[in-house]
Amino acid sequence: MFHRQSGLKQFAACPRQWYYEHVREVGKDLSGSLTVLGTVWHYAVEVYENYGYDLDLAIRTFTYYWDHPELIPPYYQGIDFWHRRTTHKSLLARGIKMLKMYHELRPWQEGRLIGSEINFEVPLGRHTLTGSIDKLWYRPGYQALEVLDFKTGSYVPQKLKYNVQFTAYCYATERENFWENIPGYEDGFERFKGWRRGVVWYHARNSKMFNAGYRTDQDYKRLLLQADEMERSIEAEIFPLDYSGETCGFCSFVEICGDEVADPRTLVEIT
Repeated sequence: MFHRQSGLKQFAACPRQWYYEHVREVGKDLSGSLTVLGTVWHYAVEVYENYGYDLDLAIRTFTYYWDHPELIPPYYQGIDFWHRRTTHKSLLARGIKMLKMYHELRPWQEGRLIGSEINFEVPLGRHTLTGSIDKLWYRPGYQALEVLDFKTGSYVPQKLKYNVQFTAYCYATERENFWENIPGYEDGFERFKGWRRGVVWYHARNSKMFNAGYRTDQDYKRLLLQADEMERSIEAEIFPLDYSGETCGFCSFVEICGDEVADPRTLVEIT
């Protein structure tokens, strides 16, 4: 079974949400203004990283593609709906401000960039794990590879050490075929063998970095366990709702959630 790192994270947060998007395909192609902001900002940062850290070029890139997000290669749909309290002008200003703060932080000075927007497809037990890494770098003398994951929203998650999506990134860099198509680092599997793998979560809204910790074999075992359990749940067609409700405020399916359940007025009251 193919598992995308974002799908593993989504299923862990709420299997029901994953079901609506990937099985019922309800609203699968809809993209909100904040999601598109993140996509355009990521693309501008990729240009920035790969063309000499040119801030003016990054701002011009962001400004152009913010007006034309559907032109981002290979293809992007564009904005389907606007989140509350967001406008084209306000998010344009936010994106430019985030680029300026990232430039002022200059996080690359201590390290060597391996690549940005690195797509991968690696084996995970009997599964295939796919995904994309925002930025991969290393700092000479530290004997550690670090993944930088960019987030443009306002929410700062807790317990980043156990974030399964970040574990997937680190695990991918441990696989030999991950390195095959990275220019200049085709020997990366042998070159970085035995190095620690860690993740830094970059919060673009306030230009802060959060250390998500280093991953070990125990984390990779948990990743495989989740993939196995997820596959069994899908085969059994079991998609429970997130009982905590913490993901509901960020979910686009709340209006239809529970449609398959009988009218509660017909249920027998339990006394």
